[in-house]
Amino acid sequence: MKMLLKLTVPAIIAISSNALAADSSFPDGYFKLTTQFREGKNECLEGNQVNGSMNGAAFMDKCQNVSGQLWKATPAENGYFKLTTQFRESNNECLEGNQVKGSMNGAAFMDKCQNVSGQLWKATPAENGYFKLTTQFRESNNECLEGNQVKGSMNGAAFMDKCQNVSGQLWKFQQ
Repeated sequence: MKMLLKLTVPAIIAISSNALAADSSFPDGYFKLTTQFREGKNECLEGNQVNGSMNGAAFMDKCQNVSGQLWKATPAENGYFKLTTQFRESNNECLEGNQVKGSMNGAAFMDKCQNVSGQLWKATPAENGYFKLTTQFRESNNECLEGNQVKGSMNGAAFMDKCQNVSGQLWKFQQ
């Protein structure tokens, strides 16, 4: 006896949504973000508070057991995710990627979570377990998140720059 499976439109949508979540390149739960460029230096991306000493800038710092370096990806829409830190999660602050020549000189920063394309992130597989991180806002301009060195010219700030084959744009998730 053959059984026919009848799916309704909501059931198909639910299956599709679950498939997208399962296909996500972001890990479940909290994770640290490191770049290939700074990997040997044990540096992680940290999200600062909006009104803090760095005005919310995300920056590379020594990997530590601090809540500002624990990131979580929450599904948003169309395969994009919002990125929050455990430190700023209760304040409803998300990582935002600005334009290269914008008012923040391309810096990535923490800001109130909003329905804006600069807070919608996608992780695209690159090579050897690394990923490129882009925002919906800067995707058409081919800009990726880059992690700089702690004492470099940008004082460790993470920023949006043209996607290139550089180790500072190759990110790895560590749980």
